[in-house]
Amino acid sequence: MAAYLQWRRFVFFDRELVKEPPGTDGGGAGAGKPFALPPGITVCDSGRGSLVFGDILARGQIWFLPRSLQLSSFQAYKLRVTHLYQLKQHNILASVGEDEEGINPLVKVWNLEKRDGGNPLCTRIFPAIPGNKPTVVTCLTVHENLNFMAIGFADGSVVLTKGDITRDRHSKTQILHEGNYPVTGLAFRQSGKITHLFVVTTENIQSYMLSVKDYPRLELDTHGCGLRCSTLSDPSQDLQFIVAGNECVYLYQPDERGPCFAFEGQKLIVHWYRGYLIIVSKDRKSSPKSEFAGSDPQNSDKQILNVYDLCNKFIAYSSVFDDVVDVLAEWGSLYVLTRDGKIHVLQEKDTQTKLEASHLLNMCFMASDL
Repeated sequence: MAAYLQWRRFVFFDRELVKEPPGTDGGGAGAGKPFALPPGITVCDSGRGSLVFGDILARGQIWFLPRSLQLSSFQAYKLRVTHLYQLKQHNILASVGEDEEGINPLVKVWNLEKRDGGNPLCTRIFPAIPGNKPTVVTCLTVHENLNFMAIGFADGSVVLTKGDITRDRHSKTQILHEGNYPVTGLAFRQSGKITHLFVVTTENIQSYMLSVKDYPRLELDTHGCGLRCSTLSDPSQDLQFIVAGNECVYLYQPDERGPCFAFEGQKLIVHWYRGYLIIVSKDRKSSPKSEFAGSDPQNSDKQILNVYDLCNKFIAYSSVFDDVVDVLAEWGSLYVLTRDGKIHVLQEKDTQTKLEASHLLNMCFMASDL
């Protein structure tokens, strides 16, 4: 069982609002005003020097925001974008969206280094559907080796694409997993030559070994999590799959459950960043929502963002935000997008400042014990 520990709290990050760059209004007067994204952005990712956004308000645009804050976009779908996955080692973007109402959503793979009439080159399009039964796409992930793509669905299915995911004729698509509960998270784990896929639903957690014929499956637990409440750690935490329930956060290896931590509160968003676990939770004073639904775009709430150091058992930062859309990492910082289109940057303090702050806190604890 997880122990409820009193973790020490630090302020190891500085928070600022991203501002308009000089000259955005033609004369420099715009500098200092809060930067704001277009309305309707609900899906985000980052990598390759940009923050990437998609809108769901029947415009179908994908937006790129580089460090210069010179926002650009292109028409990816005729209606809306629902999912994005930007690879970190390749300038490849995968998306899910809709071109027509009532028609199955489409997966599109974009080569951002090549152009087609001024837009990124779309190298592949295929329907996002398990078999012949239409259902809602819930999550999308792509392996960095470009040989695997996994799509999760609300009916409990997972579709796996194996082979060159950027080309139709060099890949094979099949139903990897079928179940009775919505798929809420997917993550590839590579260890040497062994590839695993973690699959979490609202009710269970499983791992598939993709390096072996027939893809053997192992059930890791009989509870799951909501949408966007799972992530994969980096090597500092041994590439463990992290699943955040409302009472505890659980860590998993492909063949067993690891440690767990008692962090209360309804989790809405979970990310891993440079050895830190980022959790956005619903304010306890707010009314509860469906665990599967995640954060409701129609319900504006104050939410708490905590940055946890699991190895050293302390909270590196904590702050309240209004209606978080997502948390992204790029250019060595964290970026928090809120529903009003504003972007907040969390910049980690330098090592010397953190050492001084921790020393001061330790002195305070020692004085209180006297």
